[in-house]
Amino acid sequence: MRERVFSKTLLHFGEAGLLRLVKSHYHFRRVVPVAIRGVVGKRELWFSLHTAERFTAKGRASYLYGQTSILFKRAPFMTPAEVAQLLKEQAEAYEAILLAERKEAELARAEHLLQRLQDHTRSKNQIDRMVSAYEELSKILDLHAIRVSLRENMLQERIDDLKSIISEIARPTAQPLPSALAEEKPETRPKGVRKAKLPISTVVTKHLEGKKVSSHTIKNAKKTLQLFISCFGDMDVRDINGSTVGDFRDALLSLPTVHGRGRKGLSIQEEIDRVLSEELETIAPKTVKNHFSRISPAWADLVRREVVSRNPWQGWDFDTTQKVIRRAWTEQELTTLITTRWERTAISERTFRGMVMMALYTGMRLGEIANLRNEDIIEKDGILCFVIGPHDDGWKPKTQAGIRAVPVHSELMRFGIMDYMQKGEKYLFSELKGSDVRSRGQTFANEFSKHKTSLGLPLAVTFHGFRHTVSTRLRNVRADIREVWIDTLLGHEASHKSMGTLNYLSGIDIENLHAVVENIRYPTEIFTI
Repeated sequence: MRERVFSKTLLHFGEAGLLRLVKSHYHFRRVVPVAIRGVVGKRELWFSLHTAERFTAKGRASYLYGQTSILFKRAPFMTPAEVAQLLKEQAEAYEAILLAERKEAELARAEHLLQRLQDHTRSKNQIDRMVSAYEELSKILDLHAIRVSLRENMLQERIDDLKSIISEIARPTAQPLPSALAEEKPETRPKGVRKAKLPISTVVTKHLEGKKVSSHTIKNAKKTLQLFISCFGDMDVRDINGSTVGDFRDALLSLPTVHGRGRKGLSIQEEIDRVLSEELETIAPKTVKNHFSRISPAWADLVRREVVSRNPWQGWDFDTTQKVIRRAWTEQELTTLITTRWERTAISERTFRGMVMMALYTGMRLGEIANLRNEDIIEKDGILCFVIGPHDDGWKPKTQAGIRAVPVHSELMRFGIMDYMQKGEKYLFSELKGSDVRSRGQTFANEFSKHKTSLGLPLAVTFHGFRHTVSTRLRNVRADIREVWIDTLLGHEASHKSMGTLNYLSGIDIENLHAVVENIRYPTEIFTI
C-alpha cells in the first residue's frame, strides 16, 4: 500500500539508497544490510529532507548517504545502545545542518535586500549627478552661444572690410593698399610630427641584414618571428613588453613538438588544442630558449639606440631539465570562464558546465572525462567513484598509473553530475562524439578554446591546466596529505609508489583518496552562475 503513496524519483545511491517524494516533500530511504539489522534494530532508515526542491533534496540526500555509510561500517563492532547513540548524534547533526541552511537563506535574503537598497541609493546619486551635469552643460552651451554670436559679428565685419578693399582695388585709379593688409601674411602652423611605426618584422629583418650570419640562422630567426606574428600580429617593438613576451613564452611551451608538421593551416590555438585532444608531447624549454635567443640580439640594438628602454627577451628562466611546464588557472581567470555565458553552438552549455566541473573537482584529463562510461561510476567500499580503465573498444588511459578510481566529490553531487547519466546512453557525456580519426574530446577542445579566446584569456591557459590547478591546490591546502595520494588521484607515476597500479581497490586507499578529493576547494564567488 505504501508503495502506491510514494513516487520513486530522481536519484539512486548504490543498491540500497533511494530518494523518494512523499506528497510534496522529499524523503531519504536506505535499506539496512541484513547482517546488521539486529544491531541497528531497523530494517530501513527514513529521514525527512524538509524540502520540496529537487536540487536541495539531492544535496541533503548526499550528506545522509555518507552518514549512513559510516553507520553501516561501524555497526558490526557496536552494541545496540551505541548504535542508537550514533543514530541520535547523526540526527542531531543533520538537524543542525538544516538549521544552518535556514539561517544562511535568511542571511542571503537580508543581504539581497541590503544590496537592492544600496543599488537604489547609487541610482539616486547618479541621477542627482546627471541633473547637476545637465545644468552645468546648459550654462556652458549658453556661454558658447554668446561666443558664437560675437564671432559671427566679427567675421561679418571682416567680410565687409574685405569687400571694401576689393572695391578700391577695382577702381581705375587704384589707391595703395592699407599698410595693415599689406603686411598681413598667411599664418603658418607647424605640422604634428608622427612617430614612424617600427613593426617587429622590419626591425628583426634589418638586424639580420646588417650582421654576418649564416642562411641557417636567418631561416631559424624568421621561423621564430613568424610564430610571434601568428600569436600577436606584427606589433610595434615599442609596444612589446615583458607581459607580451611572457605570454609568447607560455604559448610556445604549450605547442606540440610536431607543430607545423603533418597538418597545414592550423592556428597557434588549434595546435595547442591538439596537445589536449591527442595527448601530444609539448616543446621542450630548451627549444623555447633558442627561440628567445634569436630575437634578443635585435632588441639589444634597440636599447643601444634608445628606441626602447630595456630588452624584455632577457632574464627568463628556462629549466631545461623539465620536459613540460603546465599553466594553472588563476582565480580571476576561473571566475571569468565560469561566470561568462557560453555562446558556442557545436557543444551545449550544459555539457560545457559539466566538463569543467568534472575537471575542477577530479583533476581528470580531457580524454578520461570524455570517455567516461555510465558503467564506470560504481561504489567501492561504500564510496561512489569514477573508475578509469581500458575499454573494450580500444581506448585506454595515457599511462598505467592512469588506471585508477577517483571518488566523487560532494560538490559534484550537489551540482547534479549524476543527472548526466541518460538511459540508453553509453557515456556520461553522451553529446560528445568520436570517430576513427577524431577523438571524443576533439570537438569540445576546439569549442572550449574558441570560447576561452573570445574572453581574452591567455593562449597557454588550457583545459589541461585544470589538472595543474587541482594539483597545486591539494599541495597547498594541508600538510598531512601525502604526495603518493595526490599522485594516485591524478594518475601520475610516482617513484615512491610500490603497490602497483591497482592499489586503489583496497578500502583504506579509497578512504584516503576520498579525503584528498574533499580537500579540493574553490572560493564560492567563482561559482555564482
